[in-house]
Amino acid sequence: MKKIGQHIILILLLLTIPIVSSPDFDGTLSVFKVSPFQREFIRFVLVVIFFYVNLNLFLPKLYSKKKYVLFTICLLLCFGLMVFVPNYLTAENNISALRSPSHMLPPPVSPHENMPSPPMGGRFSHENFQQRNKASYGQMIFSSLLPFLFSFLSSLFIFKNIEKKELERSKAKAELLSLKYQLQPHFLFNILNSIYSLALIKSDDAPNGILKLSNVMRYVVQESSKDLVTLSKEIEYIKDYIALQLLRTDSSLDFSYTETGETKSLQIAPFILVNFIENAFKYGFNAEENSKISVTIIIQEESVHLNVFNNIVNHAITDEESLKVGLKNTLEHLQQVYPGKHTLNTMNDGRTYKVDLKINLL
Repeated sequence: MKKIGQHIILILLLLTIPIVSSPDFDGTLSVFKVSPFQREFIRFVLVVIFFYVNLNLFLPKLYSKKKYVLFTICLLLCFGLMVFVPNYLTAENNISALRSPSHMLPPPVSPHENMPSPPMGGRFSHENFQQRNKASYGQMIFSSLLPFLFSFLSSLFIFKNIEKKELERSKAKAELLSLKYQLQPHFLFNILNSIYSLALIKSDDAPNGILKLSNVMRYVVQESSKDLVTLSKEIEYIKDYIALQLLRTDSSLDFSYTETGETKSLQIAPFILVNFIENAFKYGFNAEENSKISVTIIIQEESVHLNVFNNIVNHAITDEESLKVGLKNTLEHLQQVYPGKHTLNTMNDGRTYKVDLKINLL
């Protein structure tokens, strides 16, 4: 309600500008009876309306979704309305003025005088009328162009700032989420316990587990503040994360990881993929049941394709609400970073869960 009140006050203040700046303003409301002022005031109202329509409808629904043709058509229609509506609504005053004797009636002619015939059958006066008409349309377009451009550019500037803040907010959520999931105590305790068990039996996997944990922690701390990281680094992080998860599993888990394609110089937003893999291990592993998890990453030219499959065998999740919040934040982050550049399909039949995510990275 506070923001609505601020906008109402702002609009009222803006609408006072054409009144106090009018040369016909004499301190009273009689200025509203003057035709030129009426046209300018109506045009100013349309400028304000266009500002809010562009900011809240055209830019988020068309421009940000790359529907440029429809966006341009809408802008041209709005500009046309801004040009012609003020003149149309005040047309009666113009017609009355044109019909007044001082504009239309010729001077009286004596009956003894010969009436001069219009030159060239009246064609000259018709051409003059057309020229005046063209000049009038040109003036209408010119007087509308600058207010229209000002309204468009100011709404675009504000929209870009809002978009930037939303992106920063989404990024901050993703960073907090990654720290929460990767460095939360139970994750570290489980991994350290697994490494400790390996150390007790002098397994060769113990040093490798410590190295993987070090890599994951370093990546989270160093890369979480970046907008983009190389796809190769992100995939290496995913592999290290999976390796740590596998340390706490046993032969009851049927796990497979497949990667095809070349990362080349592609870049990706960090931690955009790992949440789906995190959920697969949380829901898809239960030491008391046979479990299956598969992760497939396919890199094709400018896109990355992630497929995750798991059986739903772990129903006793204590932090299920945090998982839902994590998935919601990941979806919001995807929409902010890759609007119109990703497709996500999920399937949950109560026994299995599938994720099919494709992101165009360029």
